[in-house]
Amino acid sequence: MGENIFSEPHKILFYETDRTRRTTIGMLVNILMLTSQDQSIELGLTEEKLNEKGYGWVITQHILKIERLPVYGENIRIFTRADSYNRYFCYRDFWIEDEKGTVIVKMHSIFVLMDQKKRKIARLLPEFIEPYKSEYTTKIERVPDPKIDETSQLISEKNYRVRFMDIDSNQHVNNVHYFDWMIDGLDENFLLTHTLVEMNIKYKREVHYGEMVNTETRMAENQLITYHLVKAGEEESCYACCTWGKK
Repeated sequence: MGENIFSEPHKILFYETDRTRRTTIGMLVNILMLTSQDQSIELGLTEEKLNEKGYGWVITQHILKIERLPVYGENIRIFTRADSYNRYFCYRDFWIEDEKGTVIVKMHSIFVLMDQKKRKIARLLPEFIEPYKSEYTTKIERVPDPKIDETSQLISEKNYRVRFMDIDSNQHVNNVHYFDWMIDGLDENFLLTHTLVEMNIKYKREVHYGEMVNTETRMAENQLITYHLVKAGEEESCYACCTWGKK
């Protein structure tokens, strides 16, 4: 196992699952992200240390691939590795293994360093990167963009007001809340008869306390691909493409 791979065990708790006893997508990403946070703490790169210097990590994109969702009471092991970086982007991999050592979930994520005062992307600082022992590259990954297929059918529109508890320490909506807003656009029957296989989600604009967000949910003709858009006013904040399989 590579020296820059960090892992920790986790037991799926009841509040991390839905009525099917499977982990919700938002909680699944929370569990994965906690592992990267715990690695940072172990390396002495705590969130407080970054904040003191006026910086914070921001996610710009996740690509999630699921063989199956962990279920209530299951013991899993979560792995993460800071894979590579260039001047502005960091690329990190996550995966989950079940008790047999089978990989059941994978996620590839892109991070940027945010100057919290200017609210702009900052050039990566060696002191925040070198402890992870990731590889420097001059290349920028060409990650697929989850563009919405305008020929798909609009099936749902909903509005939400951003609450105080939706805001994280970076002073904007925690990225995981977008998952809940998006999945909420699908009806009960669909969610009971389908399971998420792949999700590509991209974040474009911060959303702040008190703002009203509008979500649009679209479905492709084959009814196994859905498109999701979150807007604050007229500005796009986040969009995603999901591929589903029938249970």
